Amino acid sequence: MFRQLVENEVKEKIGTLRTDNGGEFTSNEFKTCCSENGIRRHLTNVYTPWQNGVVERMNRTLLGMARSMLTFKRLSPTYWVEAIHTAVYLRNKSPTASLNGITPYEVWFGFKPRVKHLRVFGSVCYALVPKEKRTKLDSRSLKCTMIGYSDEQKGYRLLTNGKFIVSRDVILKKLKVRVLKKLKFFFTS
Repeated sequence: MFRQLVENEVKEKIGTLRTDNGGEFTSNEFKTCCSENGIRRHLTNVYTPWQNGVVERMNRTLLGMARSMLTFKRLSPTYWVEAIHTAVYLRNKSPTASLNGITPYEVWFGFKPRVKHLRVFGSVCYALVPKEKRTKLDSRSLKCTMIGYSDEQKGYRLLTNGKFIVSRDVILKKLKVRVLKKLKFFFTS
């Protein structure tokens, strides 16, 4: 699936894939898949994460972002997947020195990403309940926590009563000015 995604998006074939020696990359099934698709594999030596330093550093960066987001909003570590997904989403839309101030999104798609829709992870918000799902006297909105961005739909991933929903019709509570200043410092440093 990843191979097809890459080839459809950038109209290029994967030539070489560099990975660690994780079981998912050393299985016969994966080896056969690479062989059938003409993908050369480079495996790092066992217990040598420095051989794949760029990836290891990015993993550390993403984990730090996720840990900060969960801690700042006092969310349970059980939502680490959502936090990592959001960290990746934000990282791909942020300028990076290794690309001379261009975003990974821009390199991949050829145009600057839109960022107007970005919101603070873990913010309290209210999602519109569609009129088809409510009666005259039901509440028109549902209190939720913004927990990320959907890959499949143009909307926010929201958490409400332990369930995930996706909605575009969302009103987020405003952050206090001092929190915004801290966030601005974090992203400009």
